Amino acid sequence: MRNPPKEGTGCLRRTSRGQTNYYPTENDDVLVGCQGMTMKVDHIPHTMNLAFQPQNDMNLSPVEMAVAAYVFCRDLPPSELLVDVGDCIANRAALMTLVPRGEVMDDVLNVVVRMLTRTSKQTQWFLPTSIMQAALEGRMLTSGTATSLRNNYMRCKVDRVTRIHQPMWCDGHWYLMIIDVPRMKLIYLDSLRDPAQAEARKTAMTRVALYLEGLTLGHSWLSGNCSVRPRFSTFDFEDPKLPQQDRKSMDCGVWVAQWMISDHLWEDYSVHVFSSFTSSSHDRLVNG
Repeated sequence: MRNPPKEGTGCLRRTSRGQTNYYPTENDDVLVGCQGMTMKVDHIPHTMNLAFQPQNDMNLSPVEMAVAAYVFCRDLPPSELLVDVGDCIANRAALMTLVPRGEVMDDVLNVVVRMLTRTSKQTQWFLPTSIMQAALEGRMLTSGTATSLRNNYMRCKVDRVTRIHQPMWCDGHWYLMIIDVPRMKLIYLDSLRDPAQAEARKTAMTRVALYLEGLTLGHSWLSGNCSVRPRFSTFDFEDPKLPQQDRKSMDCGVWVAQWMISDHLWEDYSVHVFSSFTSSSHDRLVNG
C-alpha cells in the first residue's frame, strides 16, 4: 500500500519501506523485573523530546514507561527498526503514527496481524493488508508471495477456518472486515460510519471475500475429499451498531487494531464496546 491517498481523506500515511535502516541500540538487553510496579509520568526526564507524553492514569510499569519513551523520542533516528516479526517490520517513523491524531500506517497494522497470528488458534486467520490491496487492484499474487501468505497466515485448511480478520482501507479510512464462517456472515466494523461511503466499503469487502475464494482453490486447501469449501462472497452482511470515534481524531487504525487484539471477547458483535477510545489508546496499543 504505497500509493498516496487522496487529499483530504487521510486516515493513512504511507511511507517507503525501502528507506528503513537498522541502527543498533547501545544496550539490546531485555528489560526484566518491576512488572508489578507503576511509574508516574513525572519520572520521565523533562529533557526528553517526546512526540507523545503518557498520562498518569495509564499506570504504566517502569518497563512500559521506558518502551514508550524510547518509541516516541523525537531525538532518536526515525529509521531505526523497532519491531521485526519475520516478514513484518516497523521502524520508529511507523510507530510514531500511533501518537494522538496520527494517521496509523499499514506497517503498524501488519505487525499486529503477524503477532496475533503467532498467538491465536490455527483456525483463525489474521491477514495482512497486502491481500486486501491485491484484491482491490485486481492483481494476482506471485507464487512465492502466495506460498508465504499461506504458510505464515493461513495456517489451516480452508474448510476448517472459523474466523478471518482483514483490515480494510477505503478513501483514507481504516475499518475491519471479519468473515464469520460458522455463521456465514461478513461482519462490517467501522468506527467512523459514513452513509455515503457504506456501499463502497461493503463492495470492497465482497471483492476481498471473492479474492480469498480464488486464492484457496484446489484440493490441497481441503482437509478431505468430502470437505465443503466455504463461499465467502455469498455470505450476508452483518452491520453491528458500535460506538464511534471522535470525528476530529484519526483513531480508526487504533480501533481496528484493538478489535483484532480483543477478538477473544467477541460473542455478540452488537454489544462489544471498548470502554475508552481516547487519544491515550495509541499508547496503550504500543505497550500491548
